[in-house]
Amino acid sequence: MIKLSPAEGLKTGSEYLRGTLKEELAQDTSAFSKPAIGLLKFHGIYQQDDRDLRKTQPERSHSCMVRVSVPGGQLTPAQYLKLDALADQVGDGTLRITSRGGIQYHYVGKRNVKELISTVIHAGMNTWAACGDVVRNVTACAAPLERPDISEYVKLLARELKPKTEAYAEVWLDGERAVSVEPDAEVEPLYGQTYLPRKFKIGFAYPGDNTTDIYSNDLGFVPHFENGMLQGFTLLAGGGMGQSNGVKLSHPRMADEVCFVPAHELLDAAKAVVTIHRDFGNRENRKLARLKYVLDARGLAWFREELATRLGHPLLPPKELTWHRQSDYLGWHPQSETLRFFGLRIVNGRVTRPLRAAIIEVLAALQCGVRFTVQQNLLFTDISPSRTAELEAILKRHDVRLPHEMPPVLRHSMACPALPTCGQALTEAERRSPELMTMIGEELAAVGLPDEVVHVRMTGCPNGCVRPYTAEIGIVGQSVDLYSIYLGGSPVGSRMAQLHQHNVKVADLASTLRPVFTQFAAEKQPGESLGDFWHRTHQQN
Repeated sequence: MIKLSPAEGLKTGSEYLRGTLKEELAQDTSAFSKPAIGLLKFHGIYQQDDRDLRKTQPERSHSCMVRVSVPGGQLTPAQYLKLDALADQVGDGTLRITSRGGIQYHYVGKRNVKELISTVIHAGMNTWAACGDVVRNVTACAAPLERPDISEYVKLLARELKPKTEAYAEVWLDGERAVSVEPDAEVEPLYGQTYLPRKFKIGFAYPGDNTTDIYSNDLGFVPHFENGMLQGFTLLAGGGMGQSNGVKLSHPRMADEVCFVPAHELLDAAKAVVTIHRDFGNRENRKLARLKYVLDARGLAWFREELATRLGHPLLPPKELTWHRQSDYLGWHPQSETLRFFGLRIVNGRVTRPLRAAIIEVLAALQCGVRFTVQQNLLFTDISPSRTAELEAILKRHDVRLPHEMPPVLRHSMACPALPTCGQALTEAERRSPELMTMIGEELAAVGLPDEVVHVRMTGCPNGCVRPYTAEIGIVGQSVDLYSIYLGGSPVGSRMAQLHQHNVKVADLASTLRPVFTQFAAEKQPGESLGDFWHRTHQQN
């Protein structure tokens, strides 16, 4: 007999994600109950506490992390200004661009959550399904290059795959409807009463341009064009970065290339894959509940057959995929014959007060657009070439370094928030990352490679939120000040890194990489990246 995880009972008994949220919001308390915490995730909220204070305070200092979905990283300047203002009104004065191109607020008090979410909704955005066992924020490359636009498909999936229960509007808007919230049925037509076994991530990537780490998603789509016209998408499935200490069967996995889907069938195909996860995902052990474990257990051939059955016809073979880029679009790039866009490096996605002031001044002075990337950076768009110097001057006035002024390792690194707020964190990431990236850069300089671009990603636990397992160097927290080092990921995100060394002290991370860099400098082929070099010379047979 199957013994369901406690989370399954919570969902079943929640009255379609309502639970006691409205009642608890009305209570004059600083924290939500344990059952409410589980349901809050579906509404885009994690209750957390400041773990730095645990040793000095008898009671935990609770607050909330609230996550706003931004499909494809695209929003209006007016929406950005609303998000910025909320950082002071209800948060800690900072914004954080997430590794899926959304926004997070930290240190939001229980009494302020409703104000935050209500404001976000009335600005045409929402936090609905930003977390929880549902399809989360749909990602895509936000760079406005001269190529066919697929944003309508990104928005289509983001809209149609959200839960349809009235719970979100009832809790945060007292039943009021808003354009960005579209419930239309009491019974969930896609998810059912128990929703998904675990979270589900969808991403889009343009051919050759893997800035969104397409292979790390549960479901991915790569569009294909003929004479500038969209023909359809190659569908990938079964990716996921998370793994758990002590659970031997858990592991990161790259998505498989499954089939080609005509453009008109995109939504049907997405829904079919979601329902496969819904029906076959593990509801006993949440550590093994992602779609990737369904493919592990049943195989790609079975998955293709099941998908074909649900679509009602045989599948077309996937198109061949080749990749030439993963690096984000930092600095200046052509947007059209008459416009430019600028990629601003946001270290670890943390938009501090000084940086916020610079961004607001740029938006006011240039009346330009703004977008977020899944590599935690920000793009200013729709800029006349005659005003590029003006933008740079504003940034310099606020002491904001331009991307080319940053050391290469820091410029292309990522880190998760980790301590002190994340409940899953085993050790540091964001707070230690800048110093560590400087040290890694110094080690590269010492072997004669001061300008070498190496992609490094650091997490405070094995869950892998910033996708360390596809990086050239992945640094994954295991315990207090202890990390595992992974090497050999592809510089275009198409290959998994392999474990190099386990339980390395934080103070020894850079020096542990010294012999790696020494060998790389001595033996690398012309134009060869560190990840490709390490894979070539150390690949496992």
